[in-house]
Amino acid sequence: MKKLLLTLVAVFALCFAASAANYSINDDLIDQSIENAVDITSSSLQALDMAAAAASSSTSVSSGKSDGLAVALTFILGGFGVHRHYMGTSRGMWAAYTFTFGGIFGVVPLIDFIVEIVGLVDGTGLGKYYNNPKFFMWS
Repeated sequence: MKKLLLTLVAVFALCFAASAANYSINDDLIDQSIENAVDITSSSLQALDMAAAAASSSTSVSSGKSDGLAVALTFILGGFGVHRHYMGTSRGMWAAYTFTFGGIFGVVPLIDFIVEIVGLVDGTGLGKYYNNPKFFMWS
C-alpha cells in the first residue's frame, strides 16, 4: 500500500513540476510558418471534409482524449479499471475489474496495456477501444 501511495505521489509531483513556464516561443519560426502558409479555397475545404469523413468512418474518434494518458492509467491503476472509465466504458466496469482482482489477478489489465502499447507503436491509435462496452476490450 505504501508503494502505491508513493507511486501516486510521485506521478502527481511530476505532473505539477511540468509547467508552461519552462517552454519558450520562437516568434521568428511562427512568422516564417505564417508566411509559408497556403491559401485554402472553398473547393479544397470540401475535399478535406470528404477525406475527413472517409477517415472517421473507418476508425472511431477518441473524442479528444489522450491515448498516452489512457496507457499511463492502465499501467498505474489498471487493476481497478480506471483506464476503462477514462476511455468511456460503462460506469460499472471499474467494479468488474476491482472485484475480479484485475480480471483474474491482473491478466486483463496487462493485456489491455500490451494492446494499447501496440496500438500506439504501429500508429493505429486507441480509437477503436474508446466507448467499448466489452470486458475484454480487445476481443
